[in-house]
Amino acid sequence: MPIYAIHRHRRRWQDPDAFDPERFAPEREAKIPRYQYMPFGAGPRICIGNAFAMIEATAILATLLRRARFAPVEGHEPEPIARVTLLPRGGMPLKVSLRS
Repeated sequence: MPIYAIHRHRRRWQDPDAFDPERFAPEREAKIPRYQYMPFGAGPRICIGNAFAMIEATAILATLLRRARFAPVEGHEPEPIARVTLLPRGGMPLKVSLRS
């Protein structure tokens, strides 16, 4: 199942290539069909670590964003590479500045 293609299907998502965290706000998330977004797979073979991964990601992001600001590096456009997980070719350079 090509998860990358499903998550960016133009018939399923409005502006699918845009970064839009509000897409998953509780009032909007309830309207997303179950198999339209499945970052950890679905059905009987869903990733057993999905709940832990979401808790861990939330904790890490909260810690990082409380202490620093992140901005993209000018001239670097991420190019996605689909493997077992989705990775940016050449990494994801960011400008990091500490919050005061």
